[in-house]
Amino acid sequence: MSLHIPRILLVDDDPALLHCLCDLLTYRLRPAVVIVQASSDHVVADVTDGHYDVVVCDFKMPHQDGLAVIRQVKAVNPGQRIILITGCIDESIEQQGHQQGADAVLRKPFDCDEVVRVIQSLVRLHAASVSRHR
Repeated sequence: MSLHIPRILLVDDDPALLHCLCDLLTYRLRPAVVIVQASSDHVVADVTDGHYDVVVCDFKMPHQDGLAVIRQVKAVNPGQRIILITGCIDESIEQQGHQQGADAVLRKPFDCDEVVRVIQSLVRLHAASVSRHR
């Protein structure tokens, strides 16, 4: 049985948050591959081939918001696991995120243990669905 190495794509326009999340996930999920993007511009191209277990995407970003990213990602890779993160206090964001296909919506500031638990759970679901389709 081979070890599954989680692959996570982080998308946020806040470099400090990207750096912190990358360090947290790289350490807590080791071994893991954590890729960071400060823009949502290339997310769809990156997930088309299904190389990520989980995409973690911010809600508010320049050019397009996280809901648009979720819609576009799900259009090309319906099985992609996605977490929407947001600092918005609007309660409807969570409902909208789930309607667009987010597996989870986490509010900033978030609890590090919760982020890790949710990602681990989604990585397991993704790995299980991939092994079923082989």
